[in-house]
Amino acid sequence: MSYAFARTDADLETALRRIALSELDGAIARLTAPGALEAGAVHDIRKRVKKLRALIRLVRSGFAPYAAENAALRDAGQALSGTRDAAVRLATFDSLATDAPAEMLRLRAPLQDAAAFATAPPPADLPGRFRDLRERAQDWSLNGRDSRILAEGLAVARGRAVLAMRKAARHPEVEVFHDWRKRAKDHWYHARLLTPIWPAVMKPVTMEADALGEALGNHHDLAVLYQHCATLPEASRDGLAALQDRVSAAQATIEAQAFDLGHRLFAGDPDEMAALWLDWRKVWRRG
Repeated sequence: MSYAFARTDADLETALRRIALSELDGAIARLTAPGALEAGAVHDIRKRVKKLRALIRLVRSGFAPYAAENAALRDAGQALSGTRDAAVRLATFDSLATDAPAEMLRLRAPLQDAAAFATAPPPADLPGRFRDLRERAQDWSLNGRDSRILAEGLAVARGRAVLAMRKAARHPEVEVFHDWRKRAKDHWYHARLLTPIWPAVMKPVTMEADALGEALGNHHDLAVLYQHCATLPEASRDGLAALQDRVSAAQATIEAQAFDLGHRLFAGDPDEMAALWLDWRKVWRRG
């Protein structure tokens, strides 16, 4: 389990470097493999970038170059977004297309064409950017006690997830739900990092946090699909109306499930829950 803290890590700084180098090595291997960059490879690289951003966000209070490294990782991930977006729009449409009226089904052809042609190679400098990140990651350092850094990172991440969930309940808008998803993903990644401290307890948390992030991701994909289809020349009023009905129904189902799950996952005071996880970590480190 490379994306997790290990008892053999001398300290948090050692864990930070080890995990970062593992993820960056995986991304570089994908980017420099012979042949065209397949959709699966793009997905894997983007996941590694998100894992790294969550990792440095956790240790942000003790990590001086956070802003610069987070921006570098964000830009690297965005350089690969176009290939994924077209494929996701097509898959999302197909999930709604069962027994759809003909006017709505006419929207599929341009979505399929876009997915077929969205195979542009990554920027030529992207492998070099990842290598530069790797070189810097070898010397990443933290300032402060491990327990303080982790306590602040965990509490801030949970607190932001709670605030984002409450905002989504008050203002159920696309970008508000998308922000909640990002905060829920942080919680998922942080739980994964800490799974070894008590696997029997932490694994169910990671599973449910993953389910919440995926559900909120689907919610956003549905919105993006409709927004894109509304711009297509092939879109008729009846076709868009049928699509909107299905998108709204699917989003309503997701919202009901997401709020139920979110209230369970983010129950408890953020500072107290962070302290509890760190108490478990302390026992684990002694073991």
